[in-house]
Amino acid sequence: MKAKKRNYGLAVIPSLFSLTNLFFGFMSVLLTFHGRYRMAALLIIVAALMDGLDGLVARATHTPSDFGIELDSLADAISFGLATSLLLYYWGMEVAGPPAVFFSFVFLTAGVLRLARYNVRSHVPSDRKHYQGLTVPSAAIFMASVVNFHPVPLATRASGFLVAVLILLISLCMVSTFPYRNFVKVFIGQRVNIRTALFVAVSLFGVLFYTRYFLLVYTGLNVLSGPFMALVRTFRKHPRKKPEPKVIIPS
Repeated sequence: MKAKKRNYGLAVIPSLFSLTNLFFGFMSVLLTFHGRYRMAALLIIVAALMDGLDGLVARATHTPSDFGIELDSLADAISFGLATSLLLYYWGMEVAGPPAVFFSFVFLTAGVLRLARYNVRSHVPSDRKHYQGLTVPSAAIFMASVVNFHPVPLATRASGFLVAVLILLISLCMVSTFPYRNFVKVFIGQRVNIRTALFVAVSLFGVLFYTRYFLLVYTGLNVLSGPFMALVRTFRKHPRKKPEPKVIIPS
């Protein structure tokens, strides 16, 4: 009986991280309505950190559950789907008029579809080294990094059009089958070598001293990594055939 109580107590911890993720997403929505776009973007990034921690804690304590998966997805739908789409609408596309509503809804729809697909496939065994399609938190972090880089609201239709195009591209990445590396799985449980240590050191330096630039560049490279890996796999499956040497027959 004591063991069951202890396991139940541990099982609550990942859910607390999911609810914390939900809280930061909710606060981001409120700040967006008050026009504090940079802080709203930063809270989306903080919510993503909480989202990463709930999975790590669940695996570390051996307490993953169907309830936890569903709660995590519901929190993600609010923190990264709804909060991000509202932020993009009020910050960058409100000047575009009615079409802005459509493009904001596209981002939310793509995020919800991506979460639904993840839930369906969560029971299928996998190596967990790659995700299929850009994860919703990664998409939200990238868009929040864009807002954090330029928090002043966009005031022209041309800039709103660029944001709409960016939303379409990110939404396609979310619902695509592009392979995206699970960096948490790569680093957890691996020996720390000099390359890993250097990467961590550079990342910490970038976050502390060049936060805006580092977040934008790092998250942007993460978005591009999926299509790049898909191209690499395509070329490996269909390598170029070397031209056969011509045989010269002497006359």
